[in-house]
Amino acid sequence: MNKFLRFTFILLILAMLGAALIQLFRPQLLGTESVYGLAPYWQREIGFWNLAILPLLIAVNIKYDWFYLRMTLLALILGGLGFGTNHLIGYLAKINQANLLGWVENYLLVGLWIIGWVLEYRTRQKSSAEAA
Repeated sequence: MNKFLRFTFILLILAMLGAALIQLFRPQLLGTESVYGLAPYWQREIGFWNLAILPLLIAVNIKYDWFYLRMTLLALILGGLGFGTNHLIGYLAKINQANLLGWVENYLLVGLWIIGWVLEYRTRQKSSAEAA
């Protein structure tokens, strides 16, 4: 896996771990600022979801497999577009920092994953051409 993509995964792992800890133990920090309001039980579910995804992200960093890397990237891109769009709609409904941050963060990560995917694809194409 290329260094750029590895960096984005490590960045995501740290962000998701931090968000999970906040959602699990201090849900009011994000909940009171969002358009959705404070819903501690729902926010804990989001925290548990973030923790559930972490082993997959760690595994794809440890053991390289082109198929699983693509599937992980596809899932992250689809999820990032969905989460980002949801935050954008929330931001447009009630201008606030929490939804603005969620919108920008998710769309930025999607862009980074697409760039990383393209870089990895080109590296693989170049390696295949040199081997032939």
